Amino acid sequence: MPEDRERPDALEAKPHVLIAGSGIGGLSAALFAARAGWRVTLVDREPALQEAGAGLQISPNAARLLAGIGVLDALDDIAVEPNGILVHRASDDRILTHARFGHRILAKFGAPFLVAHRADLQRALLDKVEAHVAITLKLGLALQEIHERPDIIEADFIAADGTAHRIGADLLVGADGLWSRARKLCGLPSPSRYSGKTAWRTLIPREEAPLFAREPDIHLWLGANAHLVHYPVRGGHEINVVAIIEDDWREEGWSAPGHPDVLASRFAGWHARARSLIAAAESWKRWALVDRAPETRWSRARMTLLGDAAHPMMPFLAQGASQAIEDAACLGSLIAGAGADPAALAAALSRYDRLRIPRTARIQKAALSQGRLYHASGLQARLRDTALSLLPGDAPLERFGWIYQHDARVPGA
Repeated sequence: MPEDRERPDALEAKPHVLIAGSGIGGLSAALFAARAGWRVTLVDREPALQEAGAGLQISPNAARLLAGIGVLDALDDIAVEPNGILVHRASDDRILTHARFGHRILAKFGAPFLVAHRADLQRALLDKVEAHVAITLKLGLALQEIHERPDIIEADFIAADGTAHRIGADLLVGADGLWSRARKLCGLPSPSRYSGKTAWRTLIPREEAPLFAREPDIHLWLGANAHLVHYPVRGGHEINVVAIIEDDWREEGWSAPGHPDVLASRFAGWHARARSLIAAAESWKRWALVDRAPETRWSRARMTLLGDAAHPMMPFLAQGASQAIEDAACLGSLIAGAGADPAALAAALSRYDRLRIPRTARIQKAALSQGRLYHASGLQARLRDTALSLLPGDAPLERFGWIYQHDARVPGA
């Protein structure tokens, strides 16, 4: 029987997962869980899902997973498949290395490398969620407490009008981001660490951007204590620009206003082409970059975490969204055969921790190392530039193949 015609009694008989947080990780988790035969309640504290955030890179390790749940096709007309990555030296615009993608990526990893606006990926996931009969989406409910028993886990929520709601399930997944309430309720209260860096983002209409920024490429500019990334999104109609600088400013959230004059002064010594791109933006949003040391566990008997709630990471490998999607796919594979049985579910969550924590910890560590490379100055920067200029063009694909070739789905789980 098709999913959209499944009988109510058949739905009620399915094991039930409650997911707190409907960002990319939570939406993906809902789809993978439903595919695994679970009934899903997806809850978010916001009364409406907003189009927030910057562009993102969907590397092959995530693209193959999105293809498996029918989401990749929805991005055909709006995601951009870049020709490659050009790495510039900020002071003089010298191209230090040029990694070409295209058919190389598909041939090597079996899935494309795409760039997209975060809101476009969220919308593609949300459309699938809203069309799935086994998934119920509830908005405007903020997670407060949890109550665990051997046979059930219940979560208390508060609506904007102050009314209380309790939802029971067989499994609770915390996908509620950097400042996760679920994380604290899971017994992992250690604070996030501010990195001393802030990221600034903007979108520039194609016709207002410099000509060099309109091509379907990822551009990475490296300077002392700062770097700049830009690429086209939304079918090439807009240019996504992200600047990351050393900065002690800190505030929760993703969309604090940033004054253009601050960036203009921070990038004053950069090449004129980079400065022209920064000057083309009318406004900027900024957020403080946060990370957290890897944990030894994310799960309890009937509860686990994924995405930024579990493993926030620096953006220097552009893996934040992709790793949340990997978490969702891995978890969906593992709970497919567990059902509501307490022992089987606990075993599935234990295996989830064993599979996902080492991988995400390795990527967290690699991203931190990459950030130090990007923001190097003086002799270290000169050595970096020399090394990059001597590398063959496909070196980045070789270096990060361990990330891109990974399939997070667990065969036979």
